[in-house]
Formats: sequence, structure tokens, C-alpha cells
Amino acid sequence: MDMSSLTLAEDVPGVFAARQKRSIRIRDKYLEAGVEMLNTMRFNDLRVSDLAAKCGGSVGSFYTRFQDKEAYFRALRAATITACNKEISDRLNLDRLYDMDGGEALDELVDVMADIFNSPVRGVLRESLLRILEPDDPWAPMRDSARNIMRNLNRACPPQFPQFSEEDSKVRIRFCFQLIVGAMQNDLVNQYHVFTARDESLRNGLKEAVHAYMRLPLPAA
Repeated sequence: MDMSSLTLAEDVPGVFAARQKRSIRIRDKYLEAGVEMLNTMRFNDLRVSDLAAKCGGSVGSFYTRFQDKEAYFRALRAATITACNKEISDRLNLDRLYDMDGGEALDELVDVMADIFNSPVRGVLRESLLRILEPDDPWAPMRDSARNIMRNLNRACPPQFPQFSEEDSKVRIRFCFQLIVGAMQNDLVNQYHVFTARDESLRNGLKEAVHAYMRLPLPAA
């Protein structure tokens, strides 16, 4: 997953408009710093002074770009969703899915989810998931992305599973997606599992599981 640059593709409440190239560069530097730091700490423990120091700026430079820390988190989340959606669009679009057989589509689904959940934005995703019960539901944009994935899978993939009726294929594909995303979310917030997204074990186990469930030959080890 290419995370060479994080960008804000939309207006985010509490994020002040940045029009000059220097101001945009400094704002994006704050986003990159937050993404990195949230991989090792919770958002509540993230101090503005530490962010500013990491970016070579001042606390004042932070508050000229973000109204407060919550606005900053909304910016981190928006930039993360943009990056995740680009990855999904590049790899799980209809044209690509139509060119794959059923096993290839399932493998790519696992790989895309594993790459996203173990990408540099892992910490932002974890923080969003842990705050899912808050009124603004930070995980809602990820659910929208999931619905887009399912629309593409349901259009392109059912004929690749002739061992089932088209409707049964759609139900089974939805369950495969539920299994994959559920395992990735669990791995995101828990560290005690035997299989983990931080190496190939969870990825390989999920591929084996969905191949077996869809009655396909097991993927090559």
C-alpha cells in the first residue's frame, strides 16, 4: 500500500484551509507524524507538543492548522480513508475482478485487506475502530468502503463459483468478506493470537479457509 503521501481530499470540520504550498506541506507533515506515532500509542496519549517537535514546528503552528486535537483526528481519519479507498479502487475494481477466476479473486481480497490493515495507517484504523461507539462513529467510512467492495464482488464473482447457484455464491462471498474483515479487525485490537497480520500467517490461514469454504483447491503454500 503506497503511503508516500497523505492528502486531504475533502473539507474536514475544524481543519483550517491551507492554500499556500508551504502551509499544505506543514499540514501534511503533521498528518504523516500522527500516522507514525499512532502505531505506538493511543490518541489520548498523543501530545500536541510532541507532534510539533517531531515536525520541527511549534504548538502554535499546529493550532493554526487544526482547531483542536479532535479536528486533527478527523483529518487523520479522512486522509487514511482516502488512501485506503485508492488501494481498494486500484486492486478490487470491476475490470480486475472480471479478469480473475474465483480463487484469484478471493486471494486478492485477502491480500488487499491484509495490506490495508497492516499498512502504515494501522494505528489510525485501530483508533477509529476502538472509538466506534462514539456519536460520530469514526468507523463509518470504512463500512462505506466495505459496501463498495461487496458491490463489485457480487457483480463480478458469482459466475466463478459454478458449484453454487448465483444467489448462494453471493451469500458465501459475503460470508468470506465477513470472515476476512472480522479476523483483521480482531488482530487490529488484540495481540495474543497465534496467527497475525504482521507476518504471513493470518493471510495464509484466511486464504486456506475461504478456499475450503468455497470448495476450491487450496492455494499454493
